[in-house]
Amino acid sequence: MREVFSLAAQSLMAGVFALAAFSKLRGREEFGRFATTVRKLTMRSGPETAAVAGAFAAVEALTAVLIAVPATAPAGLWTAAALLTLFIGVVFRAVRGGVFAECGCFGGSAVMSYPLLGRNALLLTLALAGLAASGDRAAWEGPALRGLALAIGLAAASALLRSFDRAVTLVLGRVHARTRT
Repeated sequence: MREVFSLAAQSLMAGVFALAAFSKLRGREEFGRFATTVRKLTMRSGPETAAVAGAFAAVEALTAVLIAVPATAPAGLWTAAALLTLFIGVVFRAVRGGVFAECGCFGGSAVMSYPLLGRNALLLTLALAGLAASGDRAAWEGPALRGLALAIGLAAASALLRSFDRAVTLVLGRVHARTRT
């Protein structure tokens, strides 16, 4: 059972980081939006903000690959945990500092907010749990089975991220409606 959870966590985390990188790198407009977010968060302008944005997207892509390859999966999960810890700090600082910036995490226009902290904390917990569960994965080393698991993880990551944003919008809309009456 531990191996199943470990592979599920790896697949989901690989999917999350692959989607994050793809959403930033799939076009000039998407990358420009993310570079604008980096510019607002660092409070700097100039070409270095685009370089930082590009480096983050590249590290996210590398993290997805590290997690997807069995031999490097633990290193990938540690990298994911480190990035998520950094992202939690950045979002917290932005929210507390009143910086109005879009997340740019997955191509959407979610504004930096406490729900993003919750999502990142959930993903951090999943990465650490996947590390804790990783052990003997001999039964899951076949390329066909691993490929299937990664495809399912990518689909699950996409569904999780879309449904999380919708759920937050729904819940916050209801809370806001109650406070107005």
